[in-house]
Amino acid sequence: MRICITGASGFLGSHIAAHLHAAGHHIIGAARRVDAARRQFPHLDWVTCDLRFDTVEDWQARLVDVDAVINCAGVLQDGLGEASEAVHVSGASALFEACERAKLRRVIHISAVGIDEPATSAYARTKRAGEEALKTRDLDWVILRPSLIVARTVYGGTAVMRMLAGLPWITPSVAPDQAFRPICAADVARAVAECLTAPQAVRGTWDIAGPEVKTVGETLTALRRWLGFGATRIWSVPLPLARLACRIGDGLGWLGLPSAMRTTALQQLDCDGCGDPRPWQAWSAVRPATLEAYLHSEPASVQDRWHARLAPLRPLARVVLGLFWLTTGVIALGPGREAALAVLNAGGFGDAVRGPLLWATSIMDIALGLTMLMGWRTRLVALGMIGGTLAYVAAISLSLPELWLDPLGPVLKVFPGMMLAALIAATEDKR
Repeated sequence: MRICITGASGFLGSHIAAHLHAAGHHIIGAARRVDAARRQFPHLDWVTCDLRFDTVEDWQARLVDVDAVINCAGVLQDGLGEASEAVHVSGASALFEACERAKLRRVIHISAVGIDEPATSAYARTKRAGEEALKTRDLDWVILRPSLIVARTVYGGTAVMRMLAGLPWITPSVAPDQAFRPICAADVARAVAECLTAPQAVRGTWDIAGPEVKTVGETLTALRRWLGFGATRIWSVPLPLARLACRIGDGLGWLGLPSAMRTTALQQLDCDGCGDPRPWQAWSAVRPATLEAYLHSEPASVQDRWHARLAPLRPLARVVLGLFWLTTGVIALGPGREAALAVLNAGGFGDAVRGPLLWATSIMDIALGLTMLMGWRTRLVALGMIGGTLAYVAAISLSLPELWLDPLGPVLKVFPGMMLAALIAATEDKR
């Protein structure tokens, strides 16, 4: 079959695409950023799409000779470049109408448990509206609502859970008693593959979930044990503190720095996270593994432990590095101006050069610091910091070589900063 998968470069979409490709299907991946997707998944065909803006006609052109569509696209909450109403409702509706016009029968729509009434978040409301839009179409539609999806690759909420499991001594949790039925991504992919041909699945809304109910606290404990970090204590984070953290996450989302710590995620914790997989299991041949069985089948590696431990440190490192560059630029133009001019004078820079040079270098420091703090083109900014530091070292070596031997290390101390910038640049990938 020729299958178009929206969101094929994402967390779940990539697992589904890999499973179906291995089964011999021809996969057309639809994503917003296809250049990176082509590099990572060169064995798939890729088309650029953006559900926020694509029309029915745009989708019709992409669906020529396509046999089935799997819609994995979704966003947790509105932010810079993210619009839940457009992606979940109007964009999905345009896709579904194009499928109907193309006389393409099978459409599988990935939704989520916990979106039924009385859930009132924009995420739940738009997800429900997207499902209703599909149900009005003359298609052999299937709606799948997974519970918490776990995999070796993590993104969003599962990335946060692994990060929390990697913290030393104590593991914080907003709602440690919230229950889920964890299901591994491979089992979700098998369920999707089955729904491509199963007549029992057609025009049904199915909760797909694992065989066991697990609380957040139990899941965190299992992940920590899997990582090999030993025993821990689960600390229930007070709700006011959780709300504050999520509001900060909302603000970061509007700066183009999306995270799983959002008010929507907090609201969804009040909803059903388990679903009822019994109707699906009554006809499905897929038998999902338990969380422990899945973790035992995928032993944690040193890379998994690195990720868990680096996840909370990397954003802090970015903030520290950004503040360092911003502060040095501000100090050089403010209270440290005379001292900076004196250093330039000692280095042989004349009156006509010292002022403009101080302004140019300080503005560069401030600009690099601000863009690092904002998370804008972080890898490029980090490389700019490394280049600027090397230029500083070269200038000092030529004009004031004696500073290499200064006991306070004004030259030697810049090398750890370069290594920090290199580490940030090397770990910038989001997926």
